[in-house]
Amino acid sequence: MYRQESQLSGILVKIISAAGGIIAGFIICRLIILPFQAPDDSMGPAVKAGDTLFFLKHATLKVEDIVLIESPVEPGRYVIRRIIAGEGDAVEIKDRVFYINNARASFRWKTVSSDTRIFPMNFTYRDNMPAVKLGRKEYFVLSDNLDRGFDSRTLGVIPSDLIIGKMVYSY
Repeated sequence: MYRQESQLSGILVKIISAAGGIIAGFIICRLIILPFQAPDDSMGPAVKAGDTLFFLKHATLKVEDIVLIESPVEPGRYVIRRIIAGEGDAVEIKDRVFYINNARASFRWKTVSSDTRIFPMNFTYRDNMPAVKLGRKEYFVLSDNLDRGFDSRTLGVIPSDLIIGKMVYSY
């Protein structure tokens, strides 16, 4: 009789431990890692519409990171963009050529653009933009698809408090 009670209590302890581990795992994932589905192809070819992405919250950000941003102009909307410049950098665009700290930028990732038109600065900052100096905890973000820009050329610099997290995995 004592042996059966001991076995039952051992099984009960294992069940409670497993359930507690699963619940703790879900809580930790929601606090540290955020899943998100890419809504469009603005970050193509690196990220395609419908891809599931995982973002690490409270991560140290650096140039080249793909980040999830809360839109500064449309509450409740989130965009996925790549950081091309950070705190203290100066960004300028001349005839679709990006300059970071007065040097022509060469991106190590693939950017896409099929629109060959160049718009003047008084129409849009897509192709020409005056130099912008980034302040403390500010980032300049860009779409990998340069024709679908809802990025810093449109939104302006992004303060770090609008960045939800950086992408750590996608499928």
